Amino acid sequence: MAELAQKNAPPETIMGYTRNMFQTQGVRGFFTGCTPAIVQVIPYMGISFAMYDYLIRFSERTSVGNAGIAGSIAGATSKIIVHPLDTVKKRVQSQTFGELGMMSGGRKAAVDAAASTIRKSKPSYDGMSDCIIKIAREEGIQGFYRGLVPSVLKTMAGTGLTFAFFTLTKNTLESIHDNRIAEKERLSLVKDDLSDKKINRKNAI
Repeated sequence: MAELAQKNAPPETIMGYTRNMFQTQGVRGFFTGCTPAIVQVIPYMGISFAMYDYLIRFSERTSVGNAGIAGSIAGATSKIIVHPLDTVKKRVQSQTFGELGMMSGGRKAAVDAAASTIRKSKPSYDGMSDCIIKIAREEGIQGFYRGLVPSVLKTMAGTGLTFAFFTLTKNTLESIHDNRIAEKERLSLVKDDLSDKKINRKNAI
């Protein structure tokens, strides 16, 4: 029994998963869930940037703190709106790794019994449309929003930090640029002043 569990244990490395996926599903396995991922990311990014721009549009120079707050709000809003599509994407993609690949206890002798339970409790999905239909029929609307809270919290942190570091970098580069321009203008004024003094001296002579 232990030998069987060892044989059926999931890969432990990225290369192991890559090899296993190619052997069992071919090249197509690497693109599983591509359609819902693309359908989800387009409105997600659009809403996120639109909301962020709306929140900071009255600031001439956005502070890092305000950018982080605006980014968190934008990320949370966009994630709540597109979460149903994110659920579909994850449901479809999770099948690629196989039932045993999703288990952390694959090395234990109880792996076969647990895998059998997963087969019975989790239906397989034949693409995006089939996944949407099965979730709606078997779980209802709430099925599309499972895991919403941790997903939103993660997105708030990630998006907030992204816009905060973006703003920090942008403000730093703008300050460096402005300082260089100011220094060039100062040197130009000094040069013009010296030229005027030379001209005045010549005229005085």
